[in-house]
Amino acid sequence: MQSHRIHLATTPGMPLPTLKRKLGVSNIGFYCSECSEFYAFAIEVPDDKVVEFTADGPVLTKCPFCKAEVDRRVNEIKRLVLTEANKRATHS
Repeated sequence: MQSHRIHLATTPGMPLPTLKRKLGVSNIGFYCSECSEFYAFAIEVPDDKVVEFTADGPVLTKCPFCKAEVDRRVNEIKRLVLTEANKRATHS
């Protein structure tokens, strides 16, 4: 299995770019801490690729749905096959 290490870096004050999420394929991104929607910064990453993210500190993100800007840590990144059911985080 191939492994890739990706270092996330943003320009101060500029959030990490996002992509339009895509149903039925692997998406990598975050669940918004404000509106609970999943937003992606990588799409269609093959399942046979191990991807590890690193950063020197928090990474500024901006939710494309509610526009909340939040500093996030790489351990908060989610990799999932996006479905209608998991487009939004559920809280118990």
